[in-house]
Amino acid sequence: MKKNLFLLLFSALLFSDLSLMAQSPWLVGGNATGAVRRFGSTTSFGVQFITDNQERGIMTANGLWGFGTLTPNARVNINSEVGQNPFRIDVNNLPKFLVHNNGGVAIGGNLVPPVNGLHVNGLVGVGTSNPAVKLHVTEGTDVNLAGGGFIVAGSLTSINLALDNNEILARNNGARADLFLNQNGGNLIFNGTNGSGNMGIGNTQPASRLHITGGTDAAQGGGGFIIAGGLSGENIAIDNNEIMARTNGVASPLFLNHNGGNVILQAGPNSTAGKLGIHTDNPIVEAHLVHGVGTGANHGLRLANSGRNNQNWTIYVSNSNGNLDLYANNAFLGRFNDATGAYSTVSDLKFKKDIEKADAVMPKVLQLDVKKYHFLKNKAEDKKNYGLIAQEVEKIFPEVVFLEKGDDGSETYTMDYSAFGVLAIKAIQELQQTVTAQQQQNLLLQKQISTFQERFAQLEAALKSGGNFNLNNSDLLGVSLEQNRPNPVNEMTTFRYTIPAGTIAQIQLFEVASGKLIKTLAAPETGQVQLNGSELQAGTYIYTLVVNGRLVAAKQLLLSK
Repeated sequence: MKKNLFLLLFSALLFSDLSLMAQSPWLVGGNATGAVRRFGSTTSFGVQFITDNQERGIMTANGLWGFGTLTPNARVNINSEVGQNPFRIDVNNLPKFLVHNNGGVAIGGNLVPPVNGLHVNGLVGVGTSNPAVKLHVTEGTDVNLAGGGFIVAGSLTSINLALDNNEILARNNGARADLFLNQNGGNLIFNGTNGSGNMGIGNTQPASRLHITGGTDAAQGGGGFIIAGGLSGENIAIDNNEIMARTNGVASPLFLNHNGGNVILQAGPNSTAGKLGIHTDNPIVEAHLVHGVGTGANHGLRLANSGRNNQNWTIYVSNSNGNLDLYANNAFLGRFNDATGAYSTVSDLKFKKDIEKADAVMPKVLQLDVKKYHFLKNKAEDKKNYGLIAQEVEKIFPEVVFLEKGDDGSETYTMDYSAFGVLAIKAIQELQQTVTAQQQQNLLLQKQISTFQERFAQLEAALKSGGNFNLNNSDLLGVSLEQNRPNPVNEMTTFRYTIPAGTIAQIQLFEVASGKLIKTLAAPETGQVQLNGSELQAGTYIYTLVVNGRLVAAKQLLLSK
C-alpha cells in the first residue's frame, strides 16, 4: 500500500513539473493542435536523455548538446564507444559524411578513412564551388618573398614553398631560397615524353623544348649560355652563336666523334680561319672534301640513313668535265652542268620501259589552278611564289604528285614540277588541232553578239521614249522586274525583282549615251540587290534582268549628282 502511494505521489509531481515547462500539455502521441508544444526545463538544470535505463545524452543549461557524454565541451559533443562510429550523414540512404571509430573522417562515401586522417571521395574546392580536379585552389594572392600564394608548405618564418596560379617560389623567412626538384629521388622529367611544353631559362616565351637566353659571349676566360665541364679543367661552352672548347681559360681543340674517326674542326679565338678538312690537310674553304676518282657508287659526299634499308644519296664531282653528278643508292640519276648550273635528269631510252602514247591533257591542263602564296617561314613582306597545290593537282595529274611518308610517320605531298614542261608541249599540240573548231565557235559567238546588239538597240529605243521593256519569254514564268527605288538616285538605290528558285540571274547596267555595259550585279533569290550610285557619273542608264543567260526585262535609271 505504501509503495503504491509513493508511485502516485511521484507521478503527480512529475506531471506537475512538465506542466510548468509547456504552454499547453505535451502529448506523447504528438497529435495535439493549437499552441506550440515544448519539451525541456524551465529551471537552471539541463535535460538528460535516458533509454534502457542508461544515460545517452544531455542538453546542458547553457545550451551544449552531449551525445554519449554528460559533460559536453562544445555546442554539439558526440562521444562514441569503442568500435562504434560516432557520426554519419546520409543522402537518399547513401552515406556522404562519416566520422569513423578509428578517428578518421570520410567524405563522399561509406569508406574507411585513414586513422585520425581524412579521405575525400570526390573533388575538393578551396575558394571555388566548382573544382575541376581533386584539389582546386583559387582566390589566393600573388606569391612574393614577403608572403602570399595559393598554397604554402612550411613556416613563413623559416624555409617554405609557395605556389600561386602561375609560379612556384622557394623562400626562407622573407628571403630567396634554393628550389630543389627531386633532389634525392630519381630522374627529373620536364613535361613527359609526349608533352608539348617548352622550358625557358632567362626568358618567359621559350620557342623550343629548351630555350636559353641572357647568357654572355663564350670566351677563353669564361662566359657562355651552357657549360659542360669544370672551369678549372676541360669544358665546352655554348652561347647563342658558337661552341667553344677550352681548358682552364685557354683555347683547346673541339673534337667531334673523336673516337669514331677523323672529324676535327679547330679555330683560334676570334678567328675566322678555322676550316673543316676531310681527306685533306689544307682545306681551302670552310668545309673541304676531296674524294677519289670513279663514280658516286664509291666516291663523293654521301648522306646515308642508319636504318636497316641503308638508303643513301651521293654527290660526286666528275673528273672529266667538272659536272656535279647525283646518285641515289649508287644509281646515277642526273647532273648539274658546270658551265650553266642547269640540272638534267636521266632520259636515256636504255633506262625506260612500258612506253606508251599519252592521253589528251588539254582539258586537265585547263583545270590547273595556279596560285600565289607564302611558305610558312616567309614574312608578310616577302615576295609570293607562283605554283600549284599538290592535293589539287593529284586529282588531275596523279602521276606527278607523291605522298611521301617520313621515318617519323609524318606524311608530306611532293610534286614533279619538271613534268609540267612535257605536259605543256602536249597541250600545245592539242591546242593546234582545235584552232579550226575555235574559229567556228568565234563565228557563232559573233552572230550571238550581233543578235544581242540588235535587241539592245530595240531596248534602248523603247527606253528613250520613256517606256519600259518586257520581252515575251513564256517559258520563264514568275519573272518580273520592278522600277528601282529611289529613282532618280544619287547614292544608294535598290533593284527589286522576282525570279524562280534555282535560276541564275544578273542585273546589268548600261549607259544610254555610249551603249556600254557599266556594271553587272549578281541577283540572288532574295529578290533584291543594291547599287551605289555615287560610283557612277550622272546620266541616263538602262538596267536589265538576265535570267539563265536570257534578257527578260529592262527599266530606266536616272542618276543625278
